[in-house]
Amino acid sequence: MARTFNALAGLSTGLVLLAGCSFDSGSPDATTSGTSKLVIADLWAPDSGYALETDDAFTLTRAGCLETLVAVDKDNQAQPALATEWKQAAPTSWTFTIRETKFQNGTALTAKVVADDLNRLLKATAPPRSFSPSVISAVTAVDDRTVRIETPEEDHFLPLRVSVPNTGILAPEAFSGTTTNPVGTCTGPFKITSTGTGQSLALTANADYWGGDVALGSAEIRYAESGSTRATQLRTGEVSVAANLPVTTLTTLKGDNKITLQQTSLPRTTGLYLNTRKAPFDNVEARRAIQKAIGLDAIVKGVYEGTATPAAGPFTPDEPWTPAELKPVQGDAAAAKAAMAAAGIDPASLGFELIAYSDRPEFADLAQVIQAQLAEAGITVKIRTGDYASVEDDLMSGKFQATLLSRNHLIDMPEPISMLRSDETCKGSFNLAGYCSPKVDGLVKEAGSTGDTTKRHALYGQIATQLAGDVAFIPLVHESLTMGVAAAVKGLPTDPMERTLLTKDTKLS
Repeated sequence: MARTFNALAGLSTGLVLLAGCSFDSGSPDATTSGTSKLVIADLWAPDSGYALETDDAFTLTRAGCLETLVAVDKDNQAQPALATEWKQAAPTSWTFTIRETKFQNGTALTAKVVADDLNRLLKATAPPRSFSPSVISAVTAVDDRTVRIETPEEDHFLPLRVSVPNTGILAPEAFSGTTTNPVGTCTGPFKITSTGTGQSLALTANADYWGGDVALGSAEIRYAESGSTRATQLRTGEVSVAANLPVTTLTTLKGDNKITLQQTSLPRTTGLYLNTRKAPFDNVEARRAIQKAIGLDAIVKGVYEGTATPAAGPFTPDEPWTPAELKPVQGDAAAAKAAMAAAGIDPASLGFELIAYSDRPEFADLAQVIQAQLAEAGITVKIRTGDYASVEDDLMSGKFQATLLSRNHLIDMPEPISMLRSDETCKGSFNLAGYCSPKVDGLVKEAGSTGDTTKRHALYGQIATQLAGDVAFIPLVHESLTMGVAAAVKGLPTDPMERTLLTKDTKLS
């Protein structure tokens, strides 16, 4: 089964300078000032033959190759990209005006090419949820520069749907049978010149880029799944950028004044999910008692080394739909004991098995901290480990007591409606905790049909408040993404959506 960002995220804004570091530059091409080649160590290697319905599409957008009709800015607002403008022509119909430009191989970008690509995506065996036949009914080329996209019902999110990397547009020459070849068939600021048997991408600047001059002459992205490997490559000068560094590697890089650690807040929340389908956690007071036993500050400091923030709900504090009055619950053993006594709950009755899947390396330490904190309140926790694949069946079938989960709430598009539908409604497809509230179902339905952005954001806030009051899950931390960057590198984006890495403004000084 192909690795996907979505699969592991279902389980992934401001820039903060954390530290400076130094290293002996062992690779002139990678780091020497004045050269034009940048070498980057990234996490996810392409593993699905660049099929755009998979997360290989994210690999291509991060490489500065693949582009979509719509981009999103730092506030997740739709901005022109391969489409210069768009409008809702009817309740179930949108039109997009296609930019006059060419692919890197010289083929013209036309409405027909766009329609063919999007229809190919709809026909994929497993199309992305954000752009599948369940939400898209037709894509047609109206004329040479206009594409019409129709939906089964009114969809206020369609411009955001075509900002997702899976909806990226490649030249017709990229497709042959079931294979996809991105070499020379993108529109972005960088051309792929070699795919390096899937373990690297060699790139050169697109001299004819529609977006303007490209500052960097060439680049290479090397893929290493091990975070410690990426950190070591940065420290020794083999690469100039190490993306997606786990917290377990940061102590080896801090204090070196030639490396900056750039931290970006992610729309990702790690939580403790208690199975509400069965006793004792079908009782909200039992869930509340568990929450009051957990000290979030100790978790932030001890497990995440200060790179995360305590969570009050599914949304981060700086998002426009997060209610200002919602604050993290800072628990301790005394508060938990008092809550259990008031509710007439025996602490021994709340013991449970906690799943901490190993795909998230920090979960081992997190589970142990939770185990120790709950023990102080008289609650026994047994930890179960294993990779996500080994526990997935139990999680999806509800055959578990509790699990840790790291969840990106903007996983499908730059608003949380899709996550709320799948995670927090009674019949949601990824409702691991089994939480069910007719009130929340109604609010989610209303948000999905509300075109006014301000009103929709207010509804998201009401949902977050209700989830917190019901302890639908126990929010622990909001995570951050850390990237190690050599001093010579300038113009790297801080993208909480993890869609962009190389841009036309990236350069070596």
